[in-house]
Amino acid sequence: MKKSTRVIFLFISLTVVAFGQKPKSQEEVDMLLAIQNAVDPAAQVDAVHALLITFKNTEFKEWANLVAMTAYSKLNDFENMLLYGEETLKHNPENVDVLTILAYAIGTRTKEFDFDKEEKLTKAEDFARRALRVIPTMEKPNPDMLDEDWLKLTNNLTSNAHDALGLSAFLRKDYAAAEQAFKTSIAAASTENPTTFYHLARTLRATSRNDEAMELVDKSIALGGVMVGDSDLAKTLKANLIKDKARAMFNFGSKPTPKPKPSATETPVE
Repeated sequence: MKKSTRVIFLFISLTVVAFGQKPKSQEEVDMLLAIQNAVDPAAQVDAVHALLITFKNTEFKEWANLVAMTAYSKLNDFENMLLYGEETLKHNPENVDVLTILAYAIGTRTKEFDFDKEEKLTKAEDFARRALRVIPTMEKPNPDMLDEDWLKLTNNLTSNAHDALGLSAFLRKDYAAAEQAFKTSIAAASTENPTTFYHLARTLRATSRNDEAMELVDKSIALGGVMVGDSDLAKTLKANLIKDKARAMFNFGSKPTPKPKPSATETPVE
């Protein structure tokens, strides 16, 4: 995610330039530079707050709120990430970066027994589908950007939106829809994402297609795996697939035992 965040930040910066927004004073320039040059996410959040309090009518509200959203994501503060993301969408309902990031983030943080699970998943799906409607209409933020680079960027945004749809379907246990969404995500991507292969592998395991799931999880691991802290969730899933196979062999010819649910260490990730 760190690499994609840098790409998104560059895209946002180019968009701001392309729209011709201009600071109205040197003080505002200094505050914008403070946001851009902040040494860590917490400092970036403070700099955004200072700008929005001091210059309530700044033309850079969309950009500033989006930077705050990204910073809160790095701080693992989902509530404020969602708050500033939705604030960004008030200024530009078609901000594809925000739509795809929030759609995916909601999916990764929604649990099976959340009392508001359906509300969250409906919101995530809405964001993802809005992004998919907007992406084909987007124009380059910078006319000097190479066509092939622009195509890669839009393809990856499309892939991210379908990945988010897959997560929502998976959490609803609509495994057919999840499988289709993840496969569409993989096909659309210009850059292969190990997390999407992991998500698809989990989906196939849920439908007892473990041999196919093993191929996909090996692909995820080969691409770098899915790291959360010091743990690789793809390797954890592979270990569970191996256990499934051993259990099936042990129980061969006897009454099948109930299939275990995915462990907490196999949850969707950013």
